[in-house]
Amino acid sequence: MLLAQGRFWRANYSRNTQLIALELRRAALSEELYELRDLRIEVPLAKWNLVVKHAHSDRKLLGGLLLDFARHKDRVGTAVSSDRLLAELRRVVLDATASAVEEGLLVLTAEGGRED
Repeated sequence: MLLAQGRFWRANYSRNTQLIALELRRAALSEELYELRDLRIEVPLAKWNLVVKHAHSDRKLLGGLLLDFARHKDRVGTAVSSDRLLAELRRVVLDATASAVEEGLLVLTAEGGRED
């Protein structure tokens, strides 16, 4: 299920694997970024809150977190070092989160895990 999509990034959810996959759209990449064409970051739904929490933090912190979930770890650094790709990744993460909440995949709780 498509949760969010931008010019460069796409976020899909798989009910079978309970993963949100962030992937670069191959057709949108310029020649200088074409090496990133197979970058796919598969985040378990249970860990998605970590990605959302750090989406707007330091790019190194976000990149380090995404390394845990990426297949091609060597490409994550290049993706988060690009200002255009990072800005859109942040937007797609937030849009995907909103879609996941709307679909009932995620539930918002108050800080500390309490529902108010």
